[in-house]
Amino acid sequence: MRVITVRVNNSGNLSVKYFQSYFHLVMNTQDMNHEEARNLIFQRFFHQDPMLRGKTTYINFKKASKSFEF
Repeated sequence: MRVITVRVNNSGNLSVKYFQSYFHLVMNTQDMNHEEARNLIFQRFFHQDPMLRGKTTYINFKKASKSFEF
């Protein structure tokens, strides 16, 4: 498994499109399914605290995650 390092500044809200791109990156480079990627991204971005980066960013993360559900 390769390690992906992405620097995230606390300068604003992250968009749905941003998270969708990050989901694709993680799933493709780490050979993970949606659920595994969601857990990894949640840990990396929010450190198990949904409000760490603000409500809007968390809502956008959830929307992006939902867009991968079939």
